[in-house]
This record gives sequence, C-alpha cells and structure tokens, in this order.
Amino acid sequence: MFRRIADRYFRAALFYLVLGLLLGAAMLWFGNDNFQFLHSHMLLVGVVLFGAYGAGFRWIAGRSEAEPPPGVTPALANAQFTLANVGLPGMLAGSVFPVGLGLDRIGVLFGLIEAAAGVLFAVMLNRALRAGKKA
Repeated sequence: MFRRIADRYFRAALFYLVLGLLLGAAMLWFGNDNFQFLHSHMLLVGVVLFGAYGAGFRWIAGRSEAEPPPGVTPALANAQFTLANVGLPGMLAGSVFPVGLGLDRIGVLFGLIEAAAGVLFAVMLNRALRAGKKA
C-alpha cells in the first residue's frame, strides 16, 4: 500500500517537473517573469517535496513489509496524499488570481492545506522512525 502511494507521488513529481520546466521555458521565450512564484513552487513543492514524500513512503514500505509501523496507517497516508494534491494546485491557482479582489487569498487557504499535509507526513515518518528504533 505505501509503495503504491510512493509511486503516485513520484508520478506527481514528474508531472510537476514537466509543467514547471515548460512554464520556465515559456517565461524565457516571452520575456515575462510574472509567474516566478508559480514556477518555483511547481518545481520546489511539486518536484522536490513530492519526491521526498515518495521517498519517505518508499522507505516506510520497505521497513514494514509485514505490517505498518504503529500509528502509520494506509488511511492516514491516503489522507496525506489527498491533502498534498489538493493543496498544491489550489495554491498555484491562487497565485495567478488578480490581487485586490480577494481571490488571491484562496492561495493562502490552500497553502495551509499543503502545510497540513507536510505536518501529517512528518508525524507519520516520526512514528515510523520511532518504531524502527524499538525493533
């Protein structure tokens, strides 16, 4: 189960890599750097962080072939995956809304959702690390 979530994260990271590179090339082509936030978050959060999530879940899967560590459930892992994959696109969309209409604040809400996904991942990985020390 955790291996499948890791693979889904790696696929999402590749998707954001291609999207971020295409946006960067378009920004260079048109000489428009108005989308730096969008570009950098696609690459940093979408590629680096999602790749780290995938690596973490791959590590958890490798350590827990028989049973998952206490407190690390597939339901929690799916919830974390959902939060991360709702938070990032919402944050990216909020970054392109015009400032002043209040719509750009949507990005803050989705940024908090993305942060919640990060905290949940940290909790699960910490539990897996503690369970590994006891074994």
